[in-house]
Amino acid sequence: MQRSKFLFLFFISLIWISCDSNLIFEENLKINDSNWDRNQQAQFSFDVSDSTELYNFYINFRHAGDYPYKNLYLFTKISSPNGKVAKDTAQMILADNKGRWMGKSIGDIYDYQFKFKEQFMFPSKGEYTVNIEQGMRDQVLPNVTDIGIRIEKLNSN
Repeated sequence: MQRSKFLFLFFISLIWISCDSNLIFEENLKINDSNWDRNQQAQFSFDVSDSTELYNFYINFRHAGDYPYKNLYLFTKISSPNGKVAKDTAQMILADNKGRWMGKSIGDIYDYQFKFKEQFMFPSKGEYTVNIEQGMRDQVLPNVTDIGIRIEKLNSN
């Protein structure tokens, strides 16, 4: 009985992992007290082992239903292993013209996955660091629960 349960869980885990075989990195950081201060940068570090592949780079965002804006501006900084830094600004549209949230919801929490860079090639192998800060006019952005990134290898099939 115990062995069959173990084998079942093993195969389920194997199927789950194989479904997301292109995933290189994903991490989401919880925002303290759901108030994202402009000085509180989210930082992520990950390794790139193949600089010849194409990747999709996503920004993950989660907020409560009483988030005060229909968009979000972000300032990003990507530091490469050779010390070069690329800075960029992104805008995420979170609500339609009627004010309805466009993200996936569970109760009063909304999730978004924004394709920040599509078919992106990392210039070299090694460790990359991504810093993200909110770029809204408010010093403290209320009702933001999480910010994160996801890097996946483009499917070569």
